[in-house]
Amino acid sequence: MQIITSRDNPNVKRIAKLTKRDQAKKENLIYLEGTRLCEEALASGQAAVEVIVTEDKTGWAEEHTPGVEPLVLSSDVFRKISQTVNPQGVALVIREPELTAEIPHGKDGKDIYVVLENTQDPGNLGTIIRTADAFGLTAVIVSPTTCDPFNDKVIRATMGSVWHIPVIRKTMDECFRFFDNAGIDTLAMHLNGSELDSGILRLPCAFFIGNEGDGLTDETAARCSKLIRIPMRGKAESLNAAVAASVIGYELSKLL
Repeated sequence: MQIITSRDNPNVKRIAKLTKRDQAKKENLIYLEGTRLCEEALASGQAAVEVIVTEDKTGWAEEHTPGVEPLVLSSDVFRKISQTVNPQGVALVIREPELTAEIPHGKDGKDIYVVLENTQDPGNLGTIIRTADAFGLTAVIVSPTTCDPFNDKVIRATMGSVWHIPVIRKTMDECFRFFDNAGIDTLAMHLNGSELDSGILRLPCAFFIGNEGDGLTDETAARCSKLIRIPMRGKAESLNAAVAASVIGYELSKLL
C-alpha cells in the first residue's frame, strides 16, 4: 500500500482542486468529506468516482467502496487539503447528480412543496432541504438565483437529506404555471400576510420563502394565492428563513 506523504503529489494537487466547489462543478463532480456524509451518499446510491482516506481508514474504504482503489494520504497531507476543522480521514469524489427535471405530482392531492426565491445562505438552504425531508414534503424547488444545492456547506447542512428528496431548479414563471394548472394553493411567507392558522391551510400546497434580507419579490408575492406570516409575540420582526420553513412545513405536514 502506497501512502502519499507529499502535498506536491500530482494526485493530491488534483484532489485539492476538487475541494473547491467552482472547480468541481466545472467537471460535474462533488467532493464530500466526513464519514457520515460519505456513507449517506453511498447508501443513497451515489457511486464513488474516487476514494481518499488516511492510512488508518483503509478498512473503511474496503468495506464501503470495495470496487475502487483508494488514494491513501498521510494524516498531515489529508489535513492540508481538508475542508473541515477536525478531519475524519475519509473523503469521496462523486458525480454531480442532475437536478430533477420535472416537478413531481402525486395523485392523492397531498403534495407539499417549498419554493425558494433567491435564498443565498448555504446553511439555510441545507437546513430547509433537511426539514423538507424530515416532514415528508414532496420536493424543494429553487430559483436560478438561489445558491448551489451541491455547495459543500449545503450538503453538510442537509445531513444527507439532499440525496433523499427531489431538488428542482425552476423559474418563478415555471412554478406558477405548474401550480396554476395543477390547482395547487400557493402561500407567500410575507410580513404583511395573515397570521398562520391551521384553518386556512389545505393541500396540495406550495409555500414560498424569499431572500434572507429582502424576502420575496413583490411580483412573486402578488402571484401567490395567500400571504401568510408566522405570529410572533416577542419583539423580533422576522424569523430566519430556515426556521420559518420549519414552522410552516411542520404545520402543513399535519395535513398529510
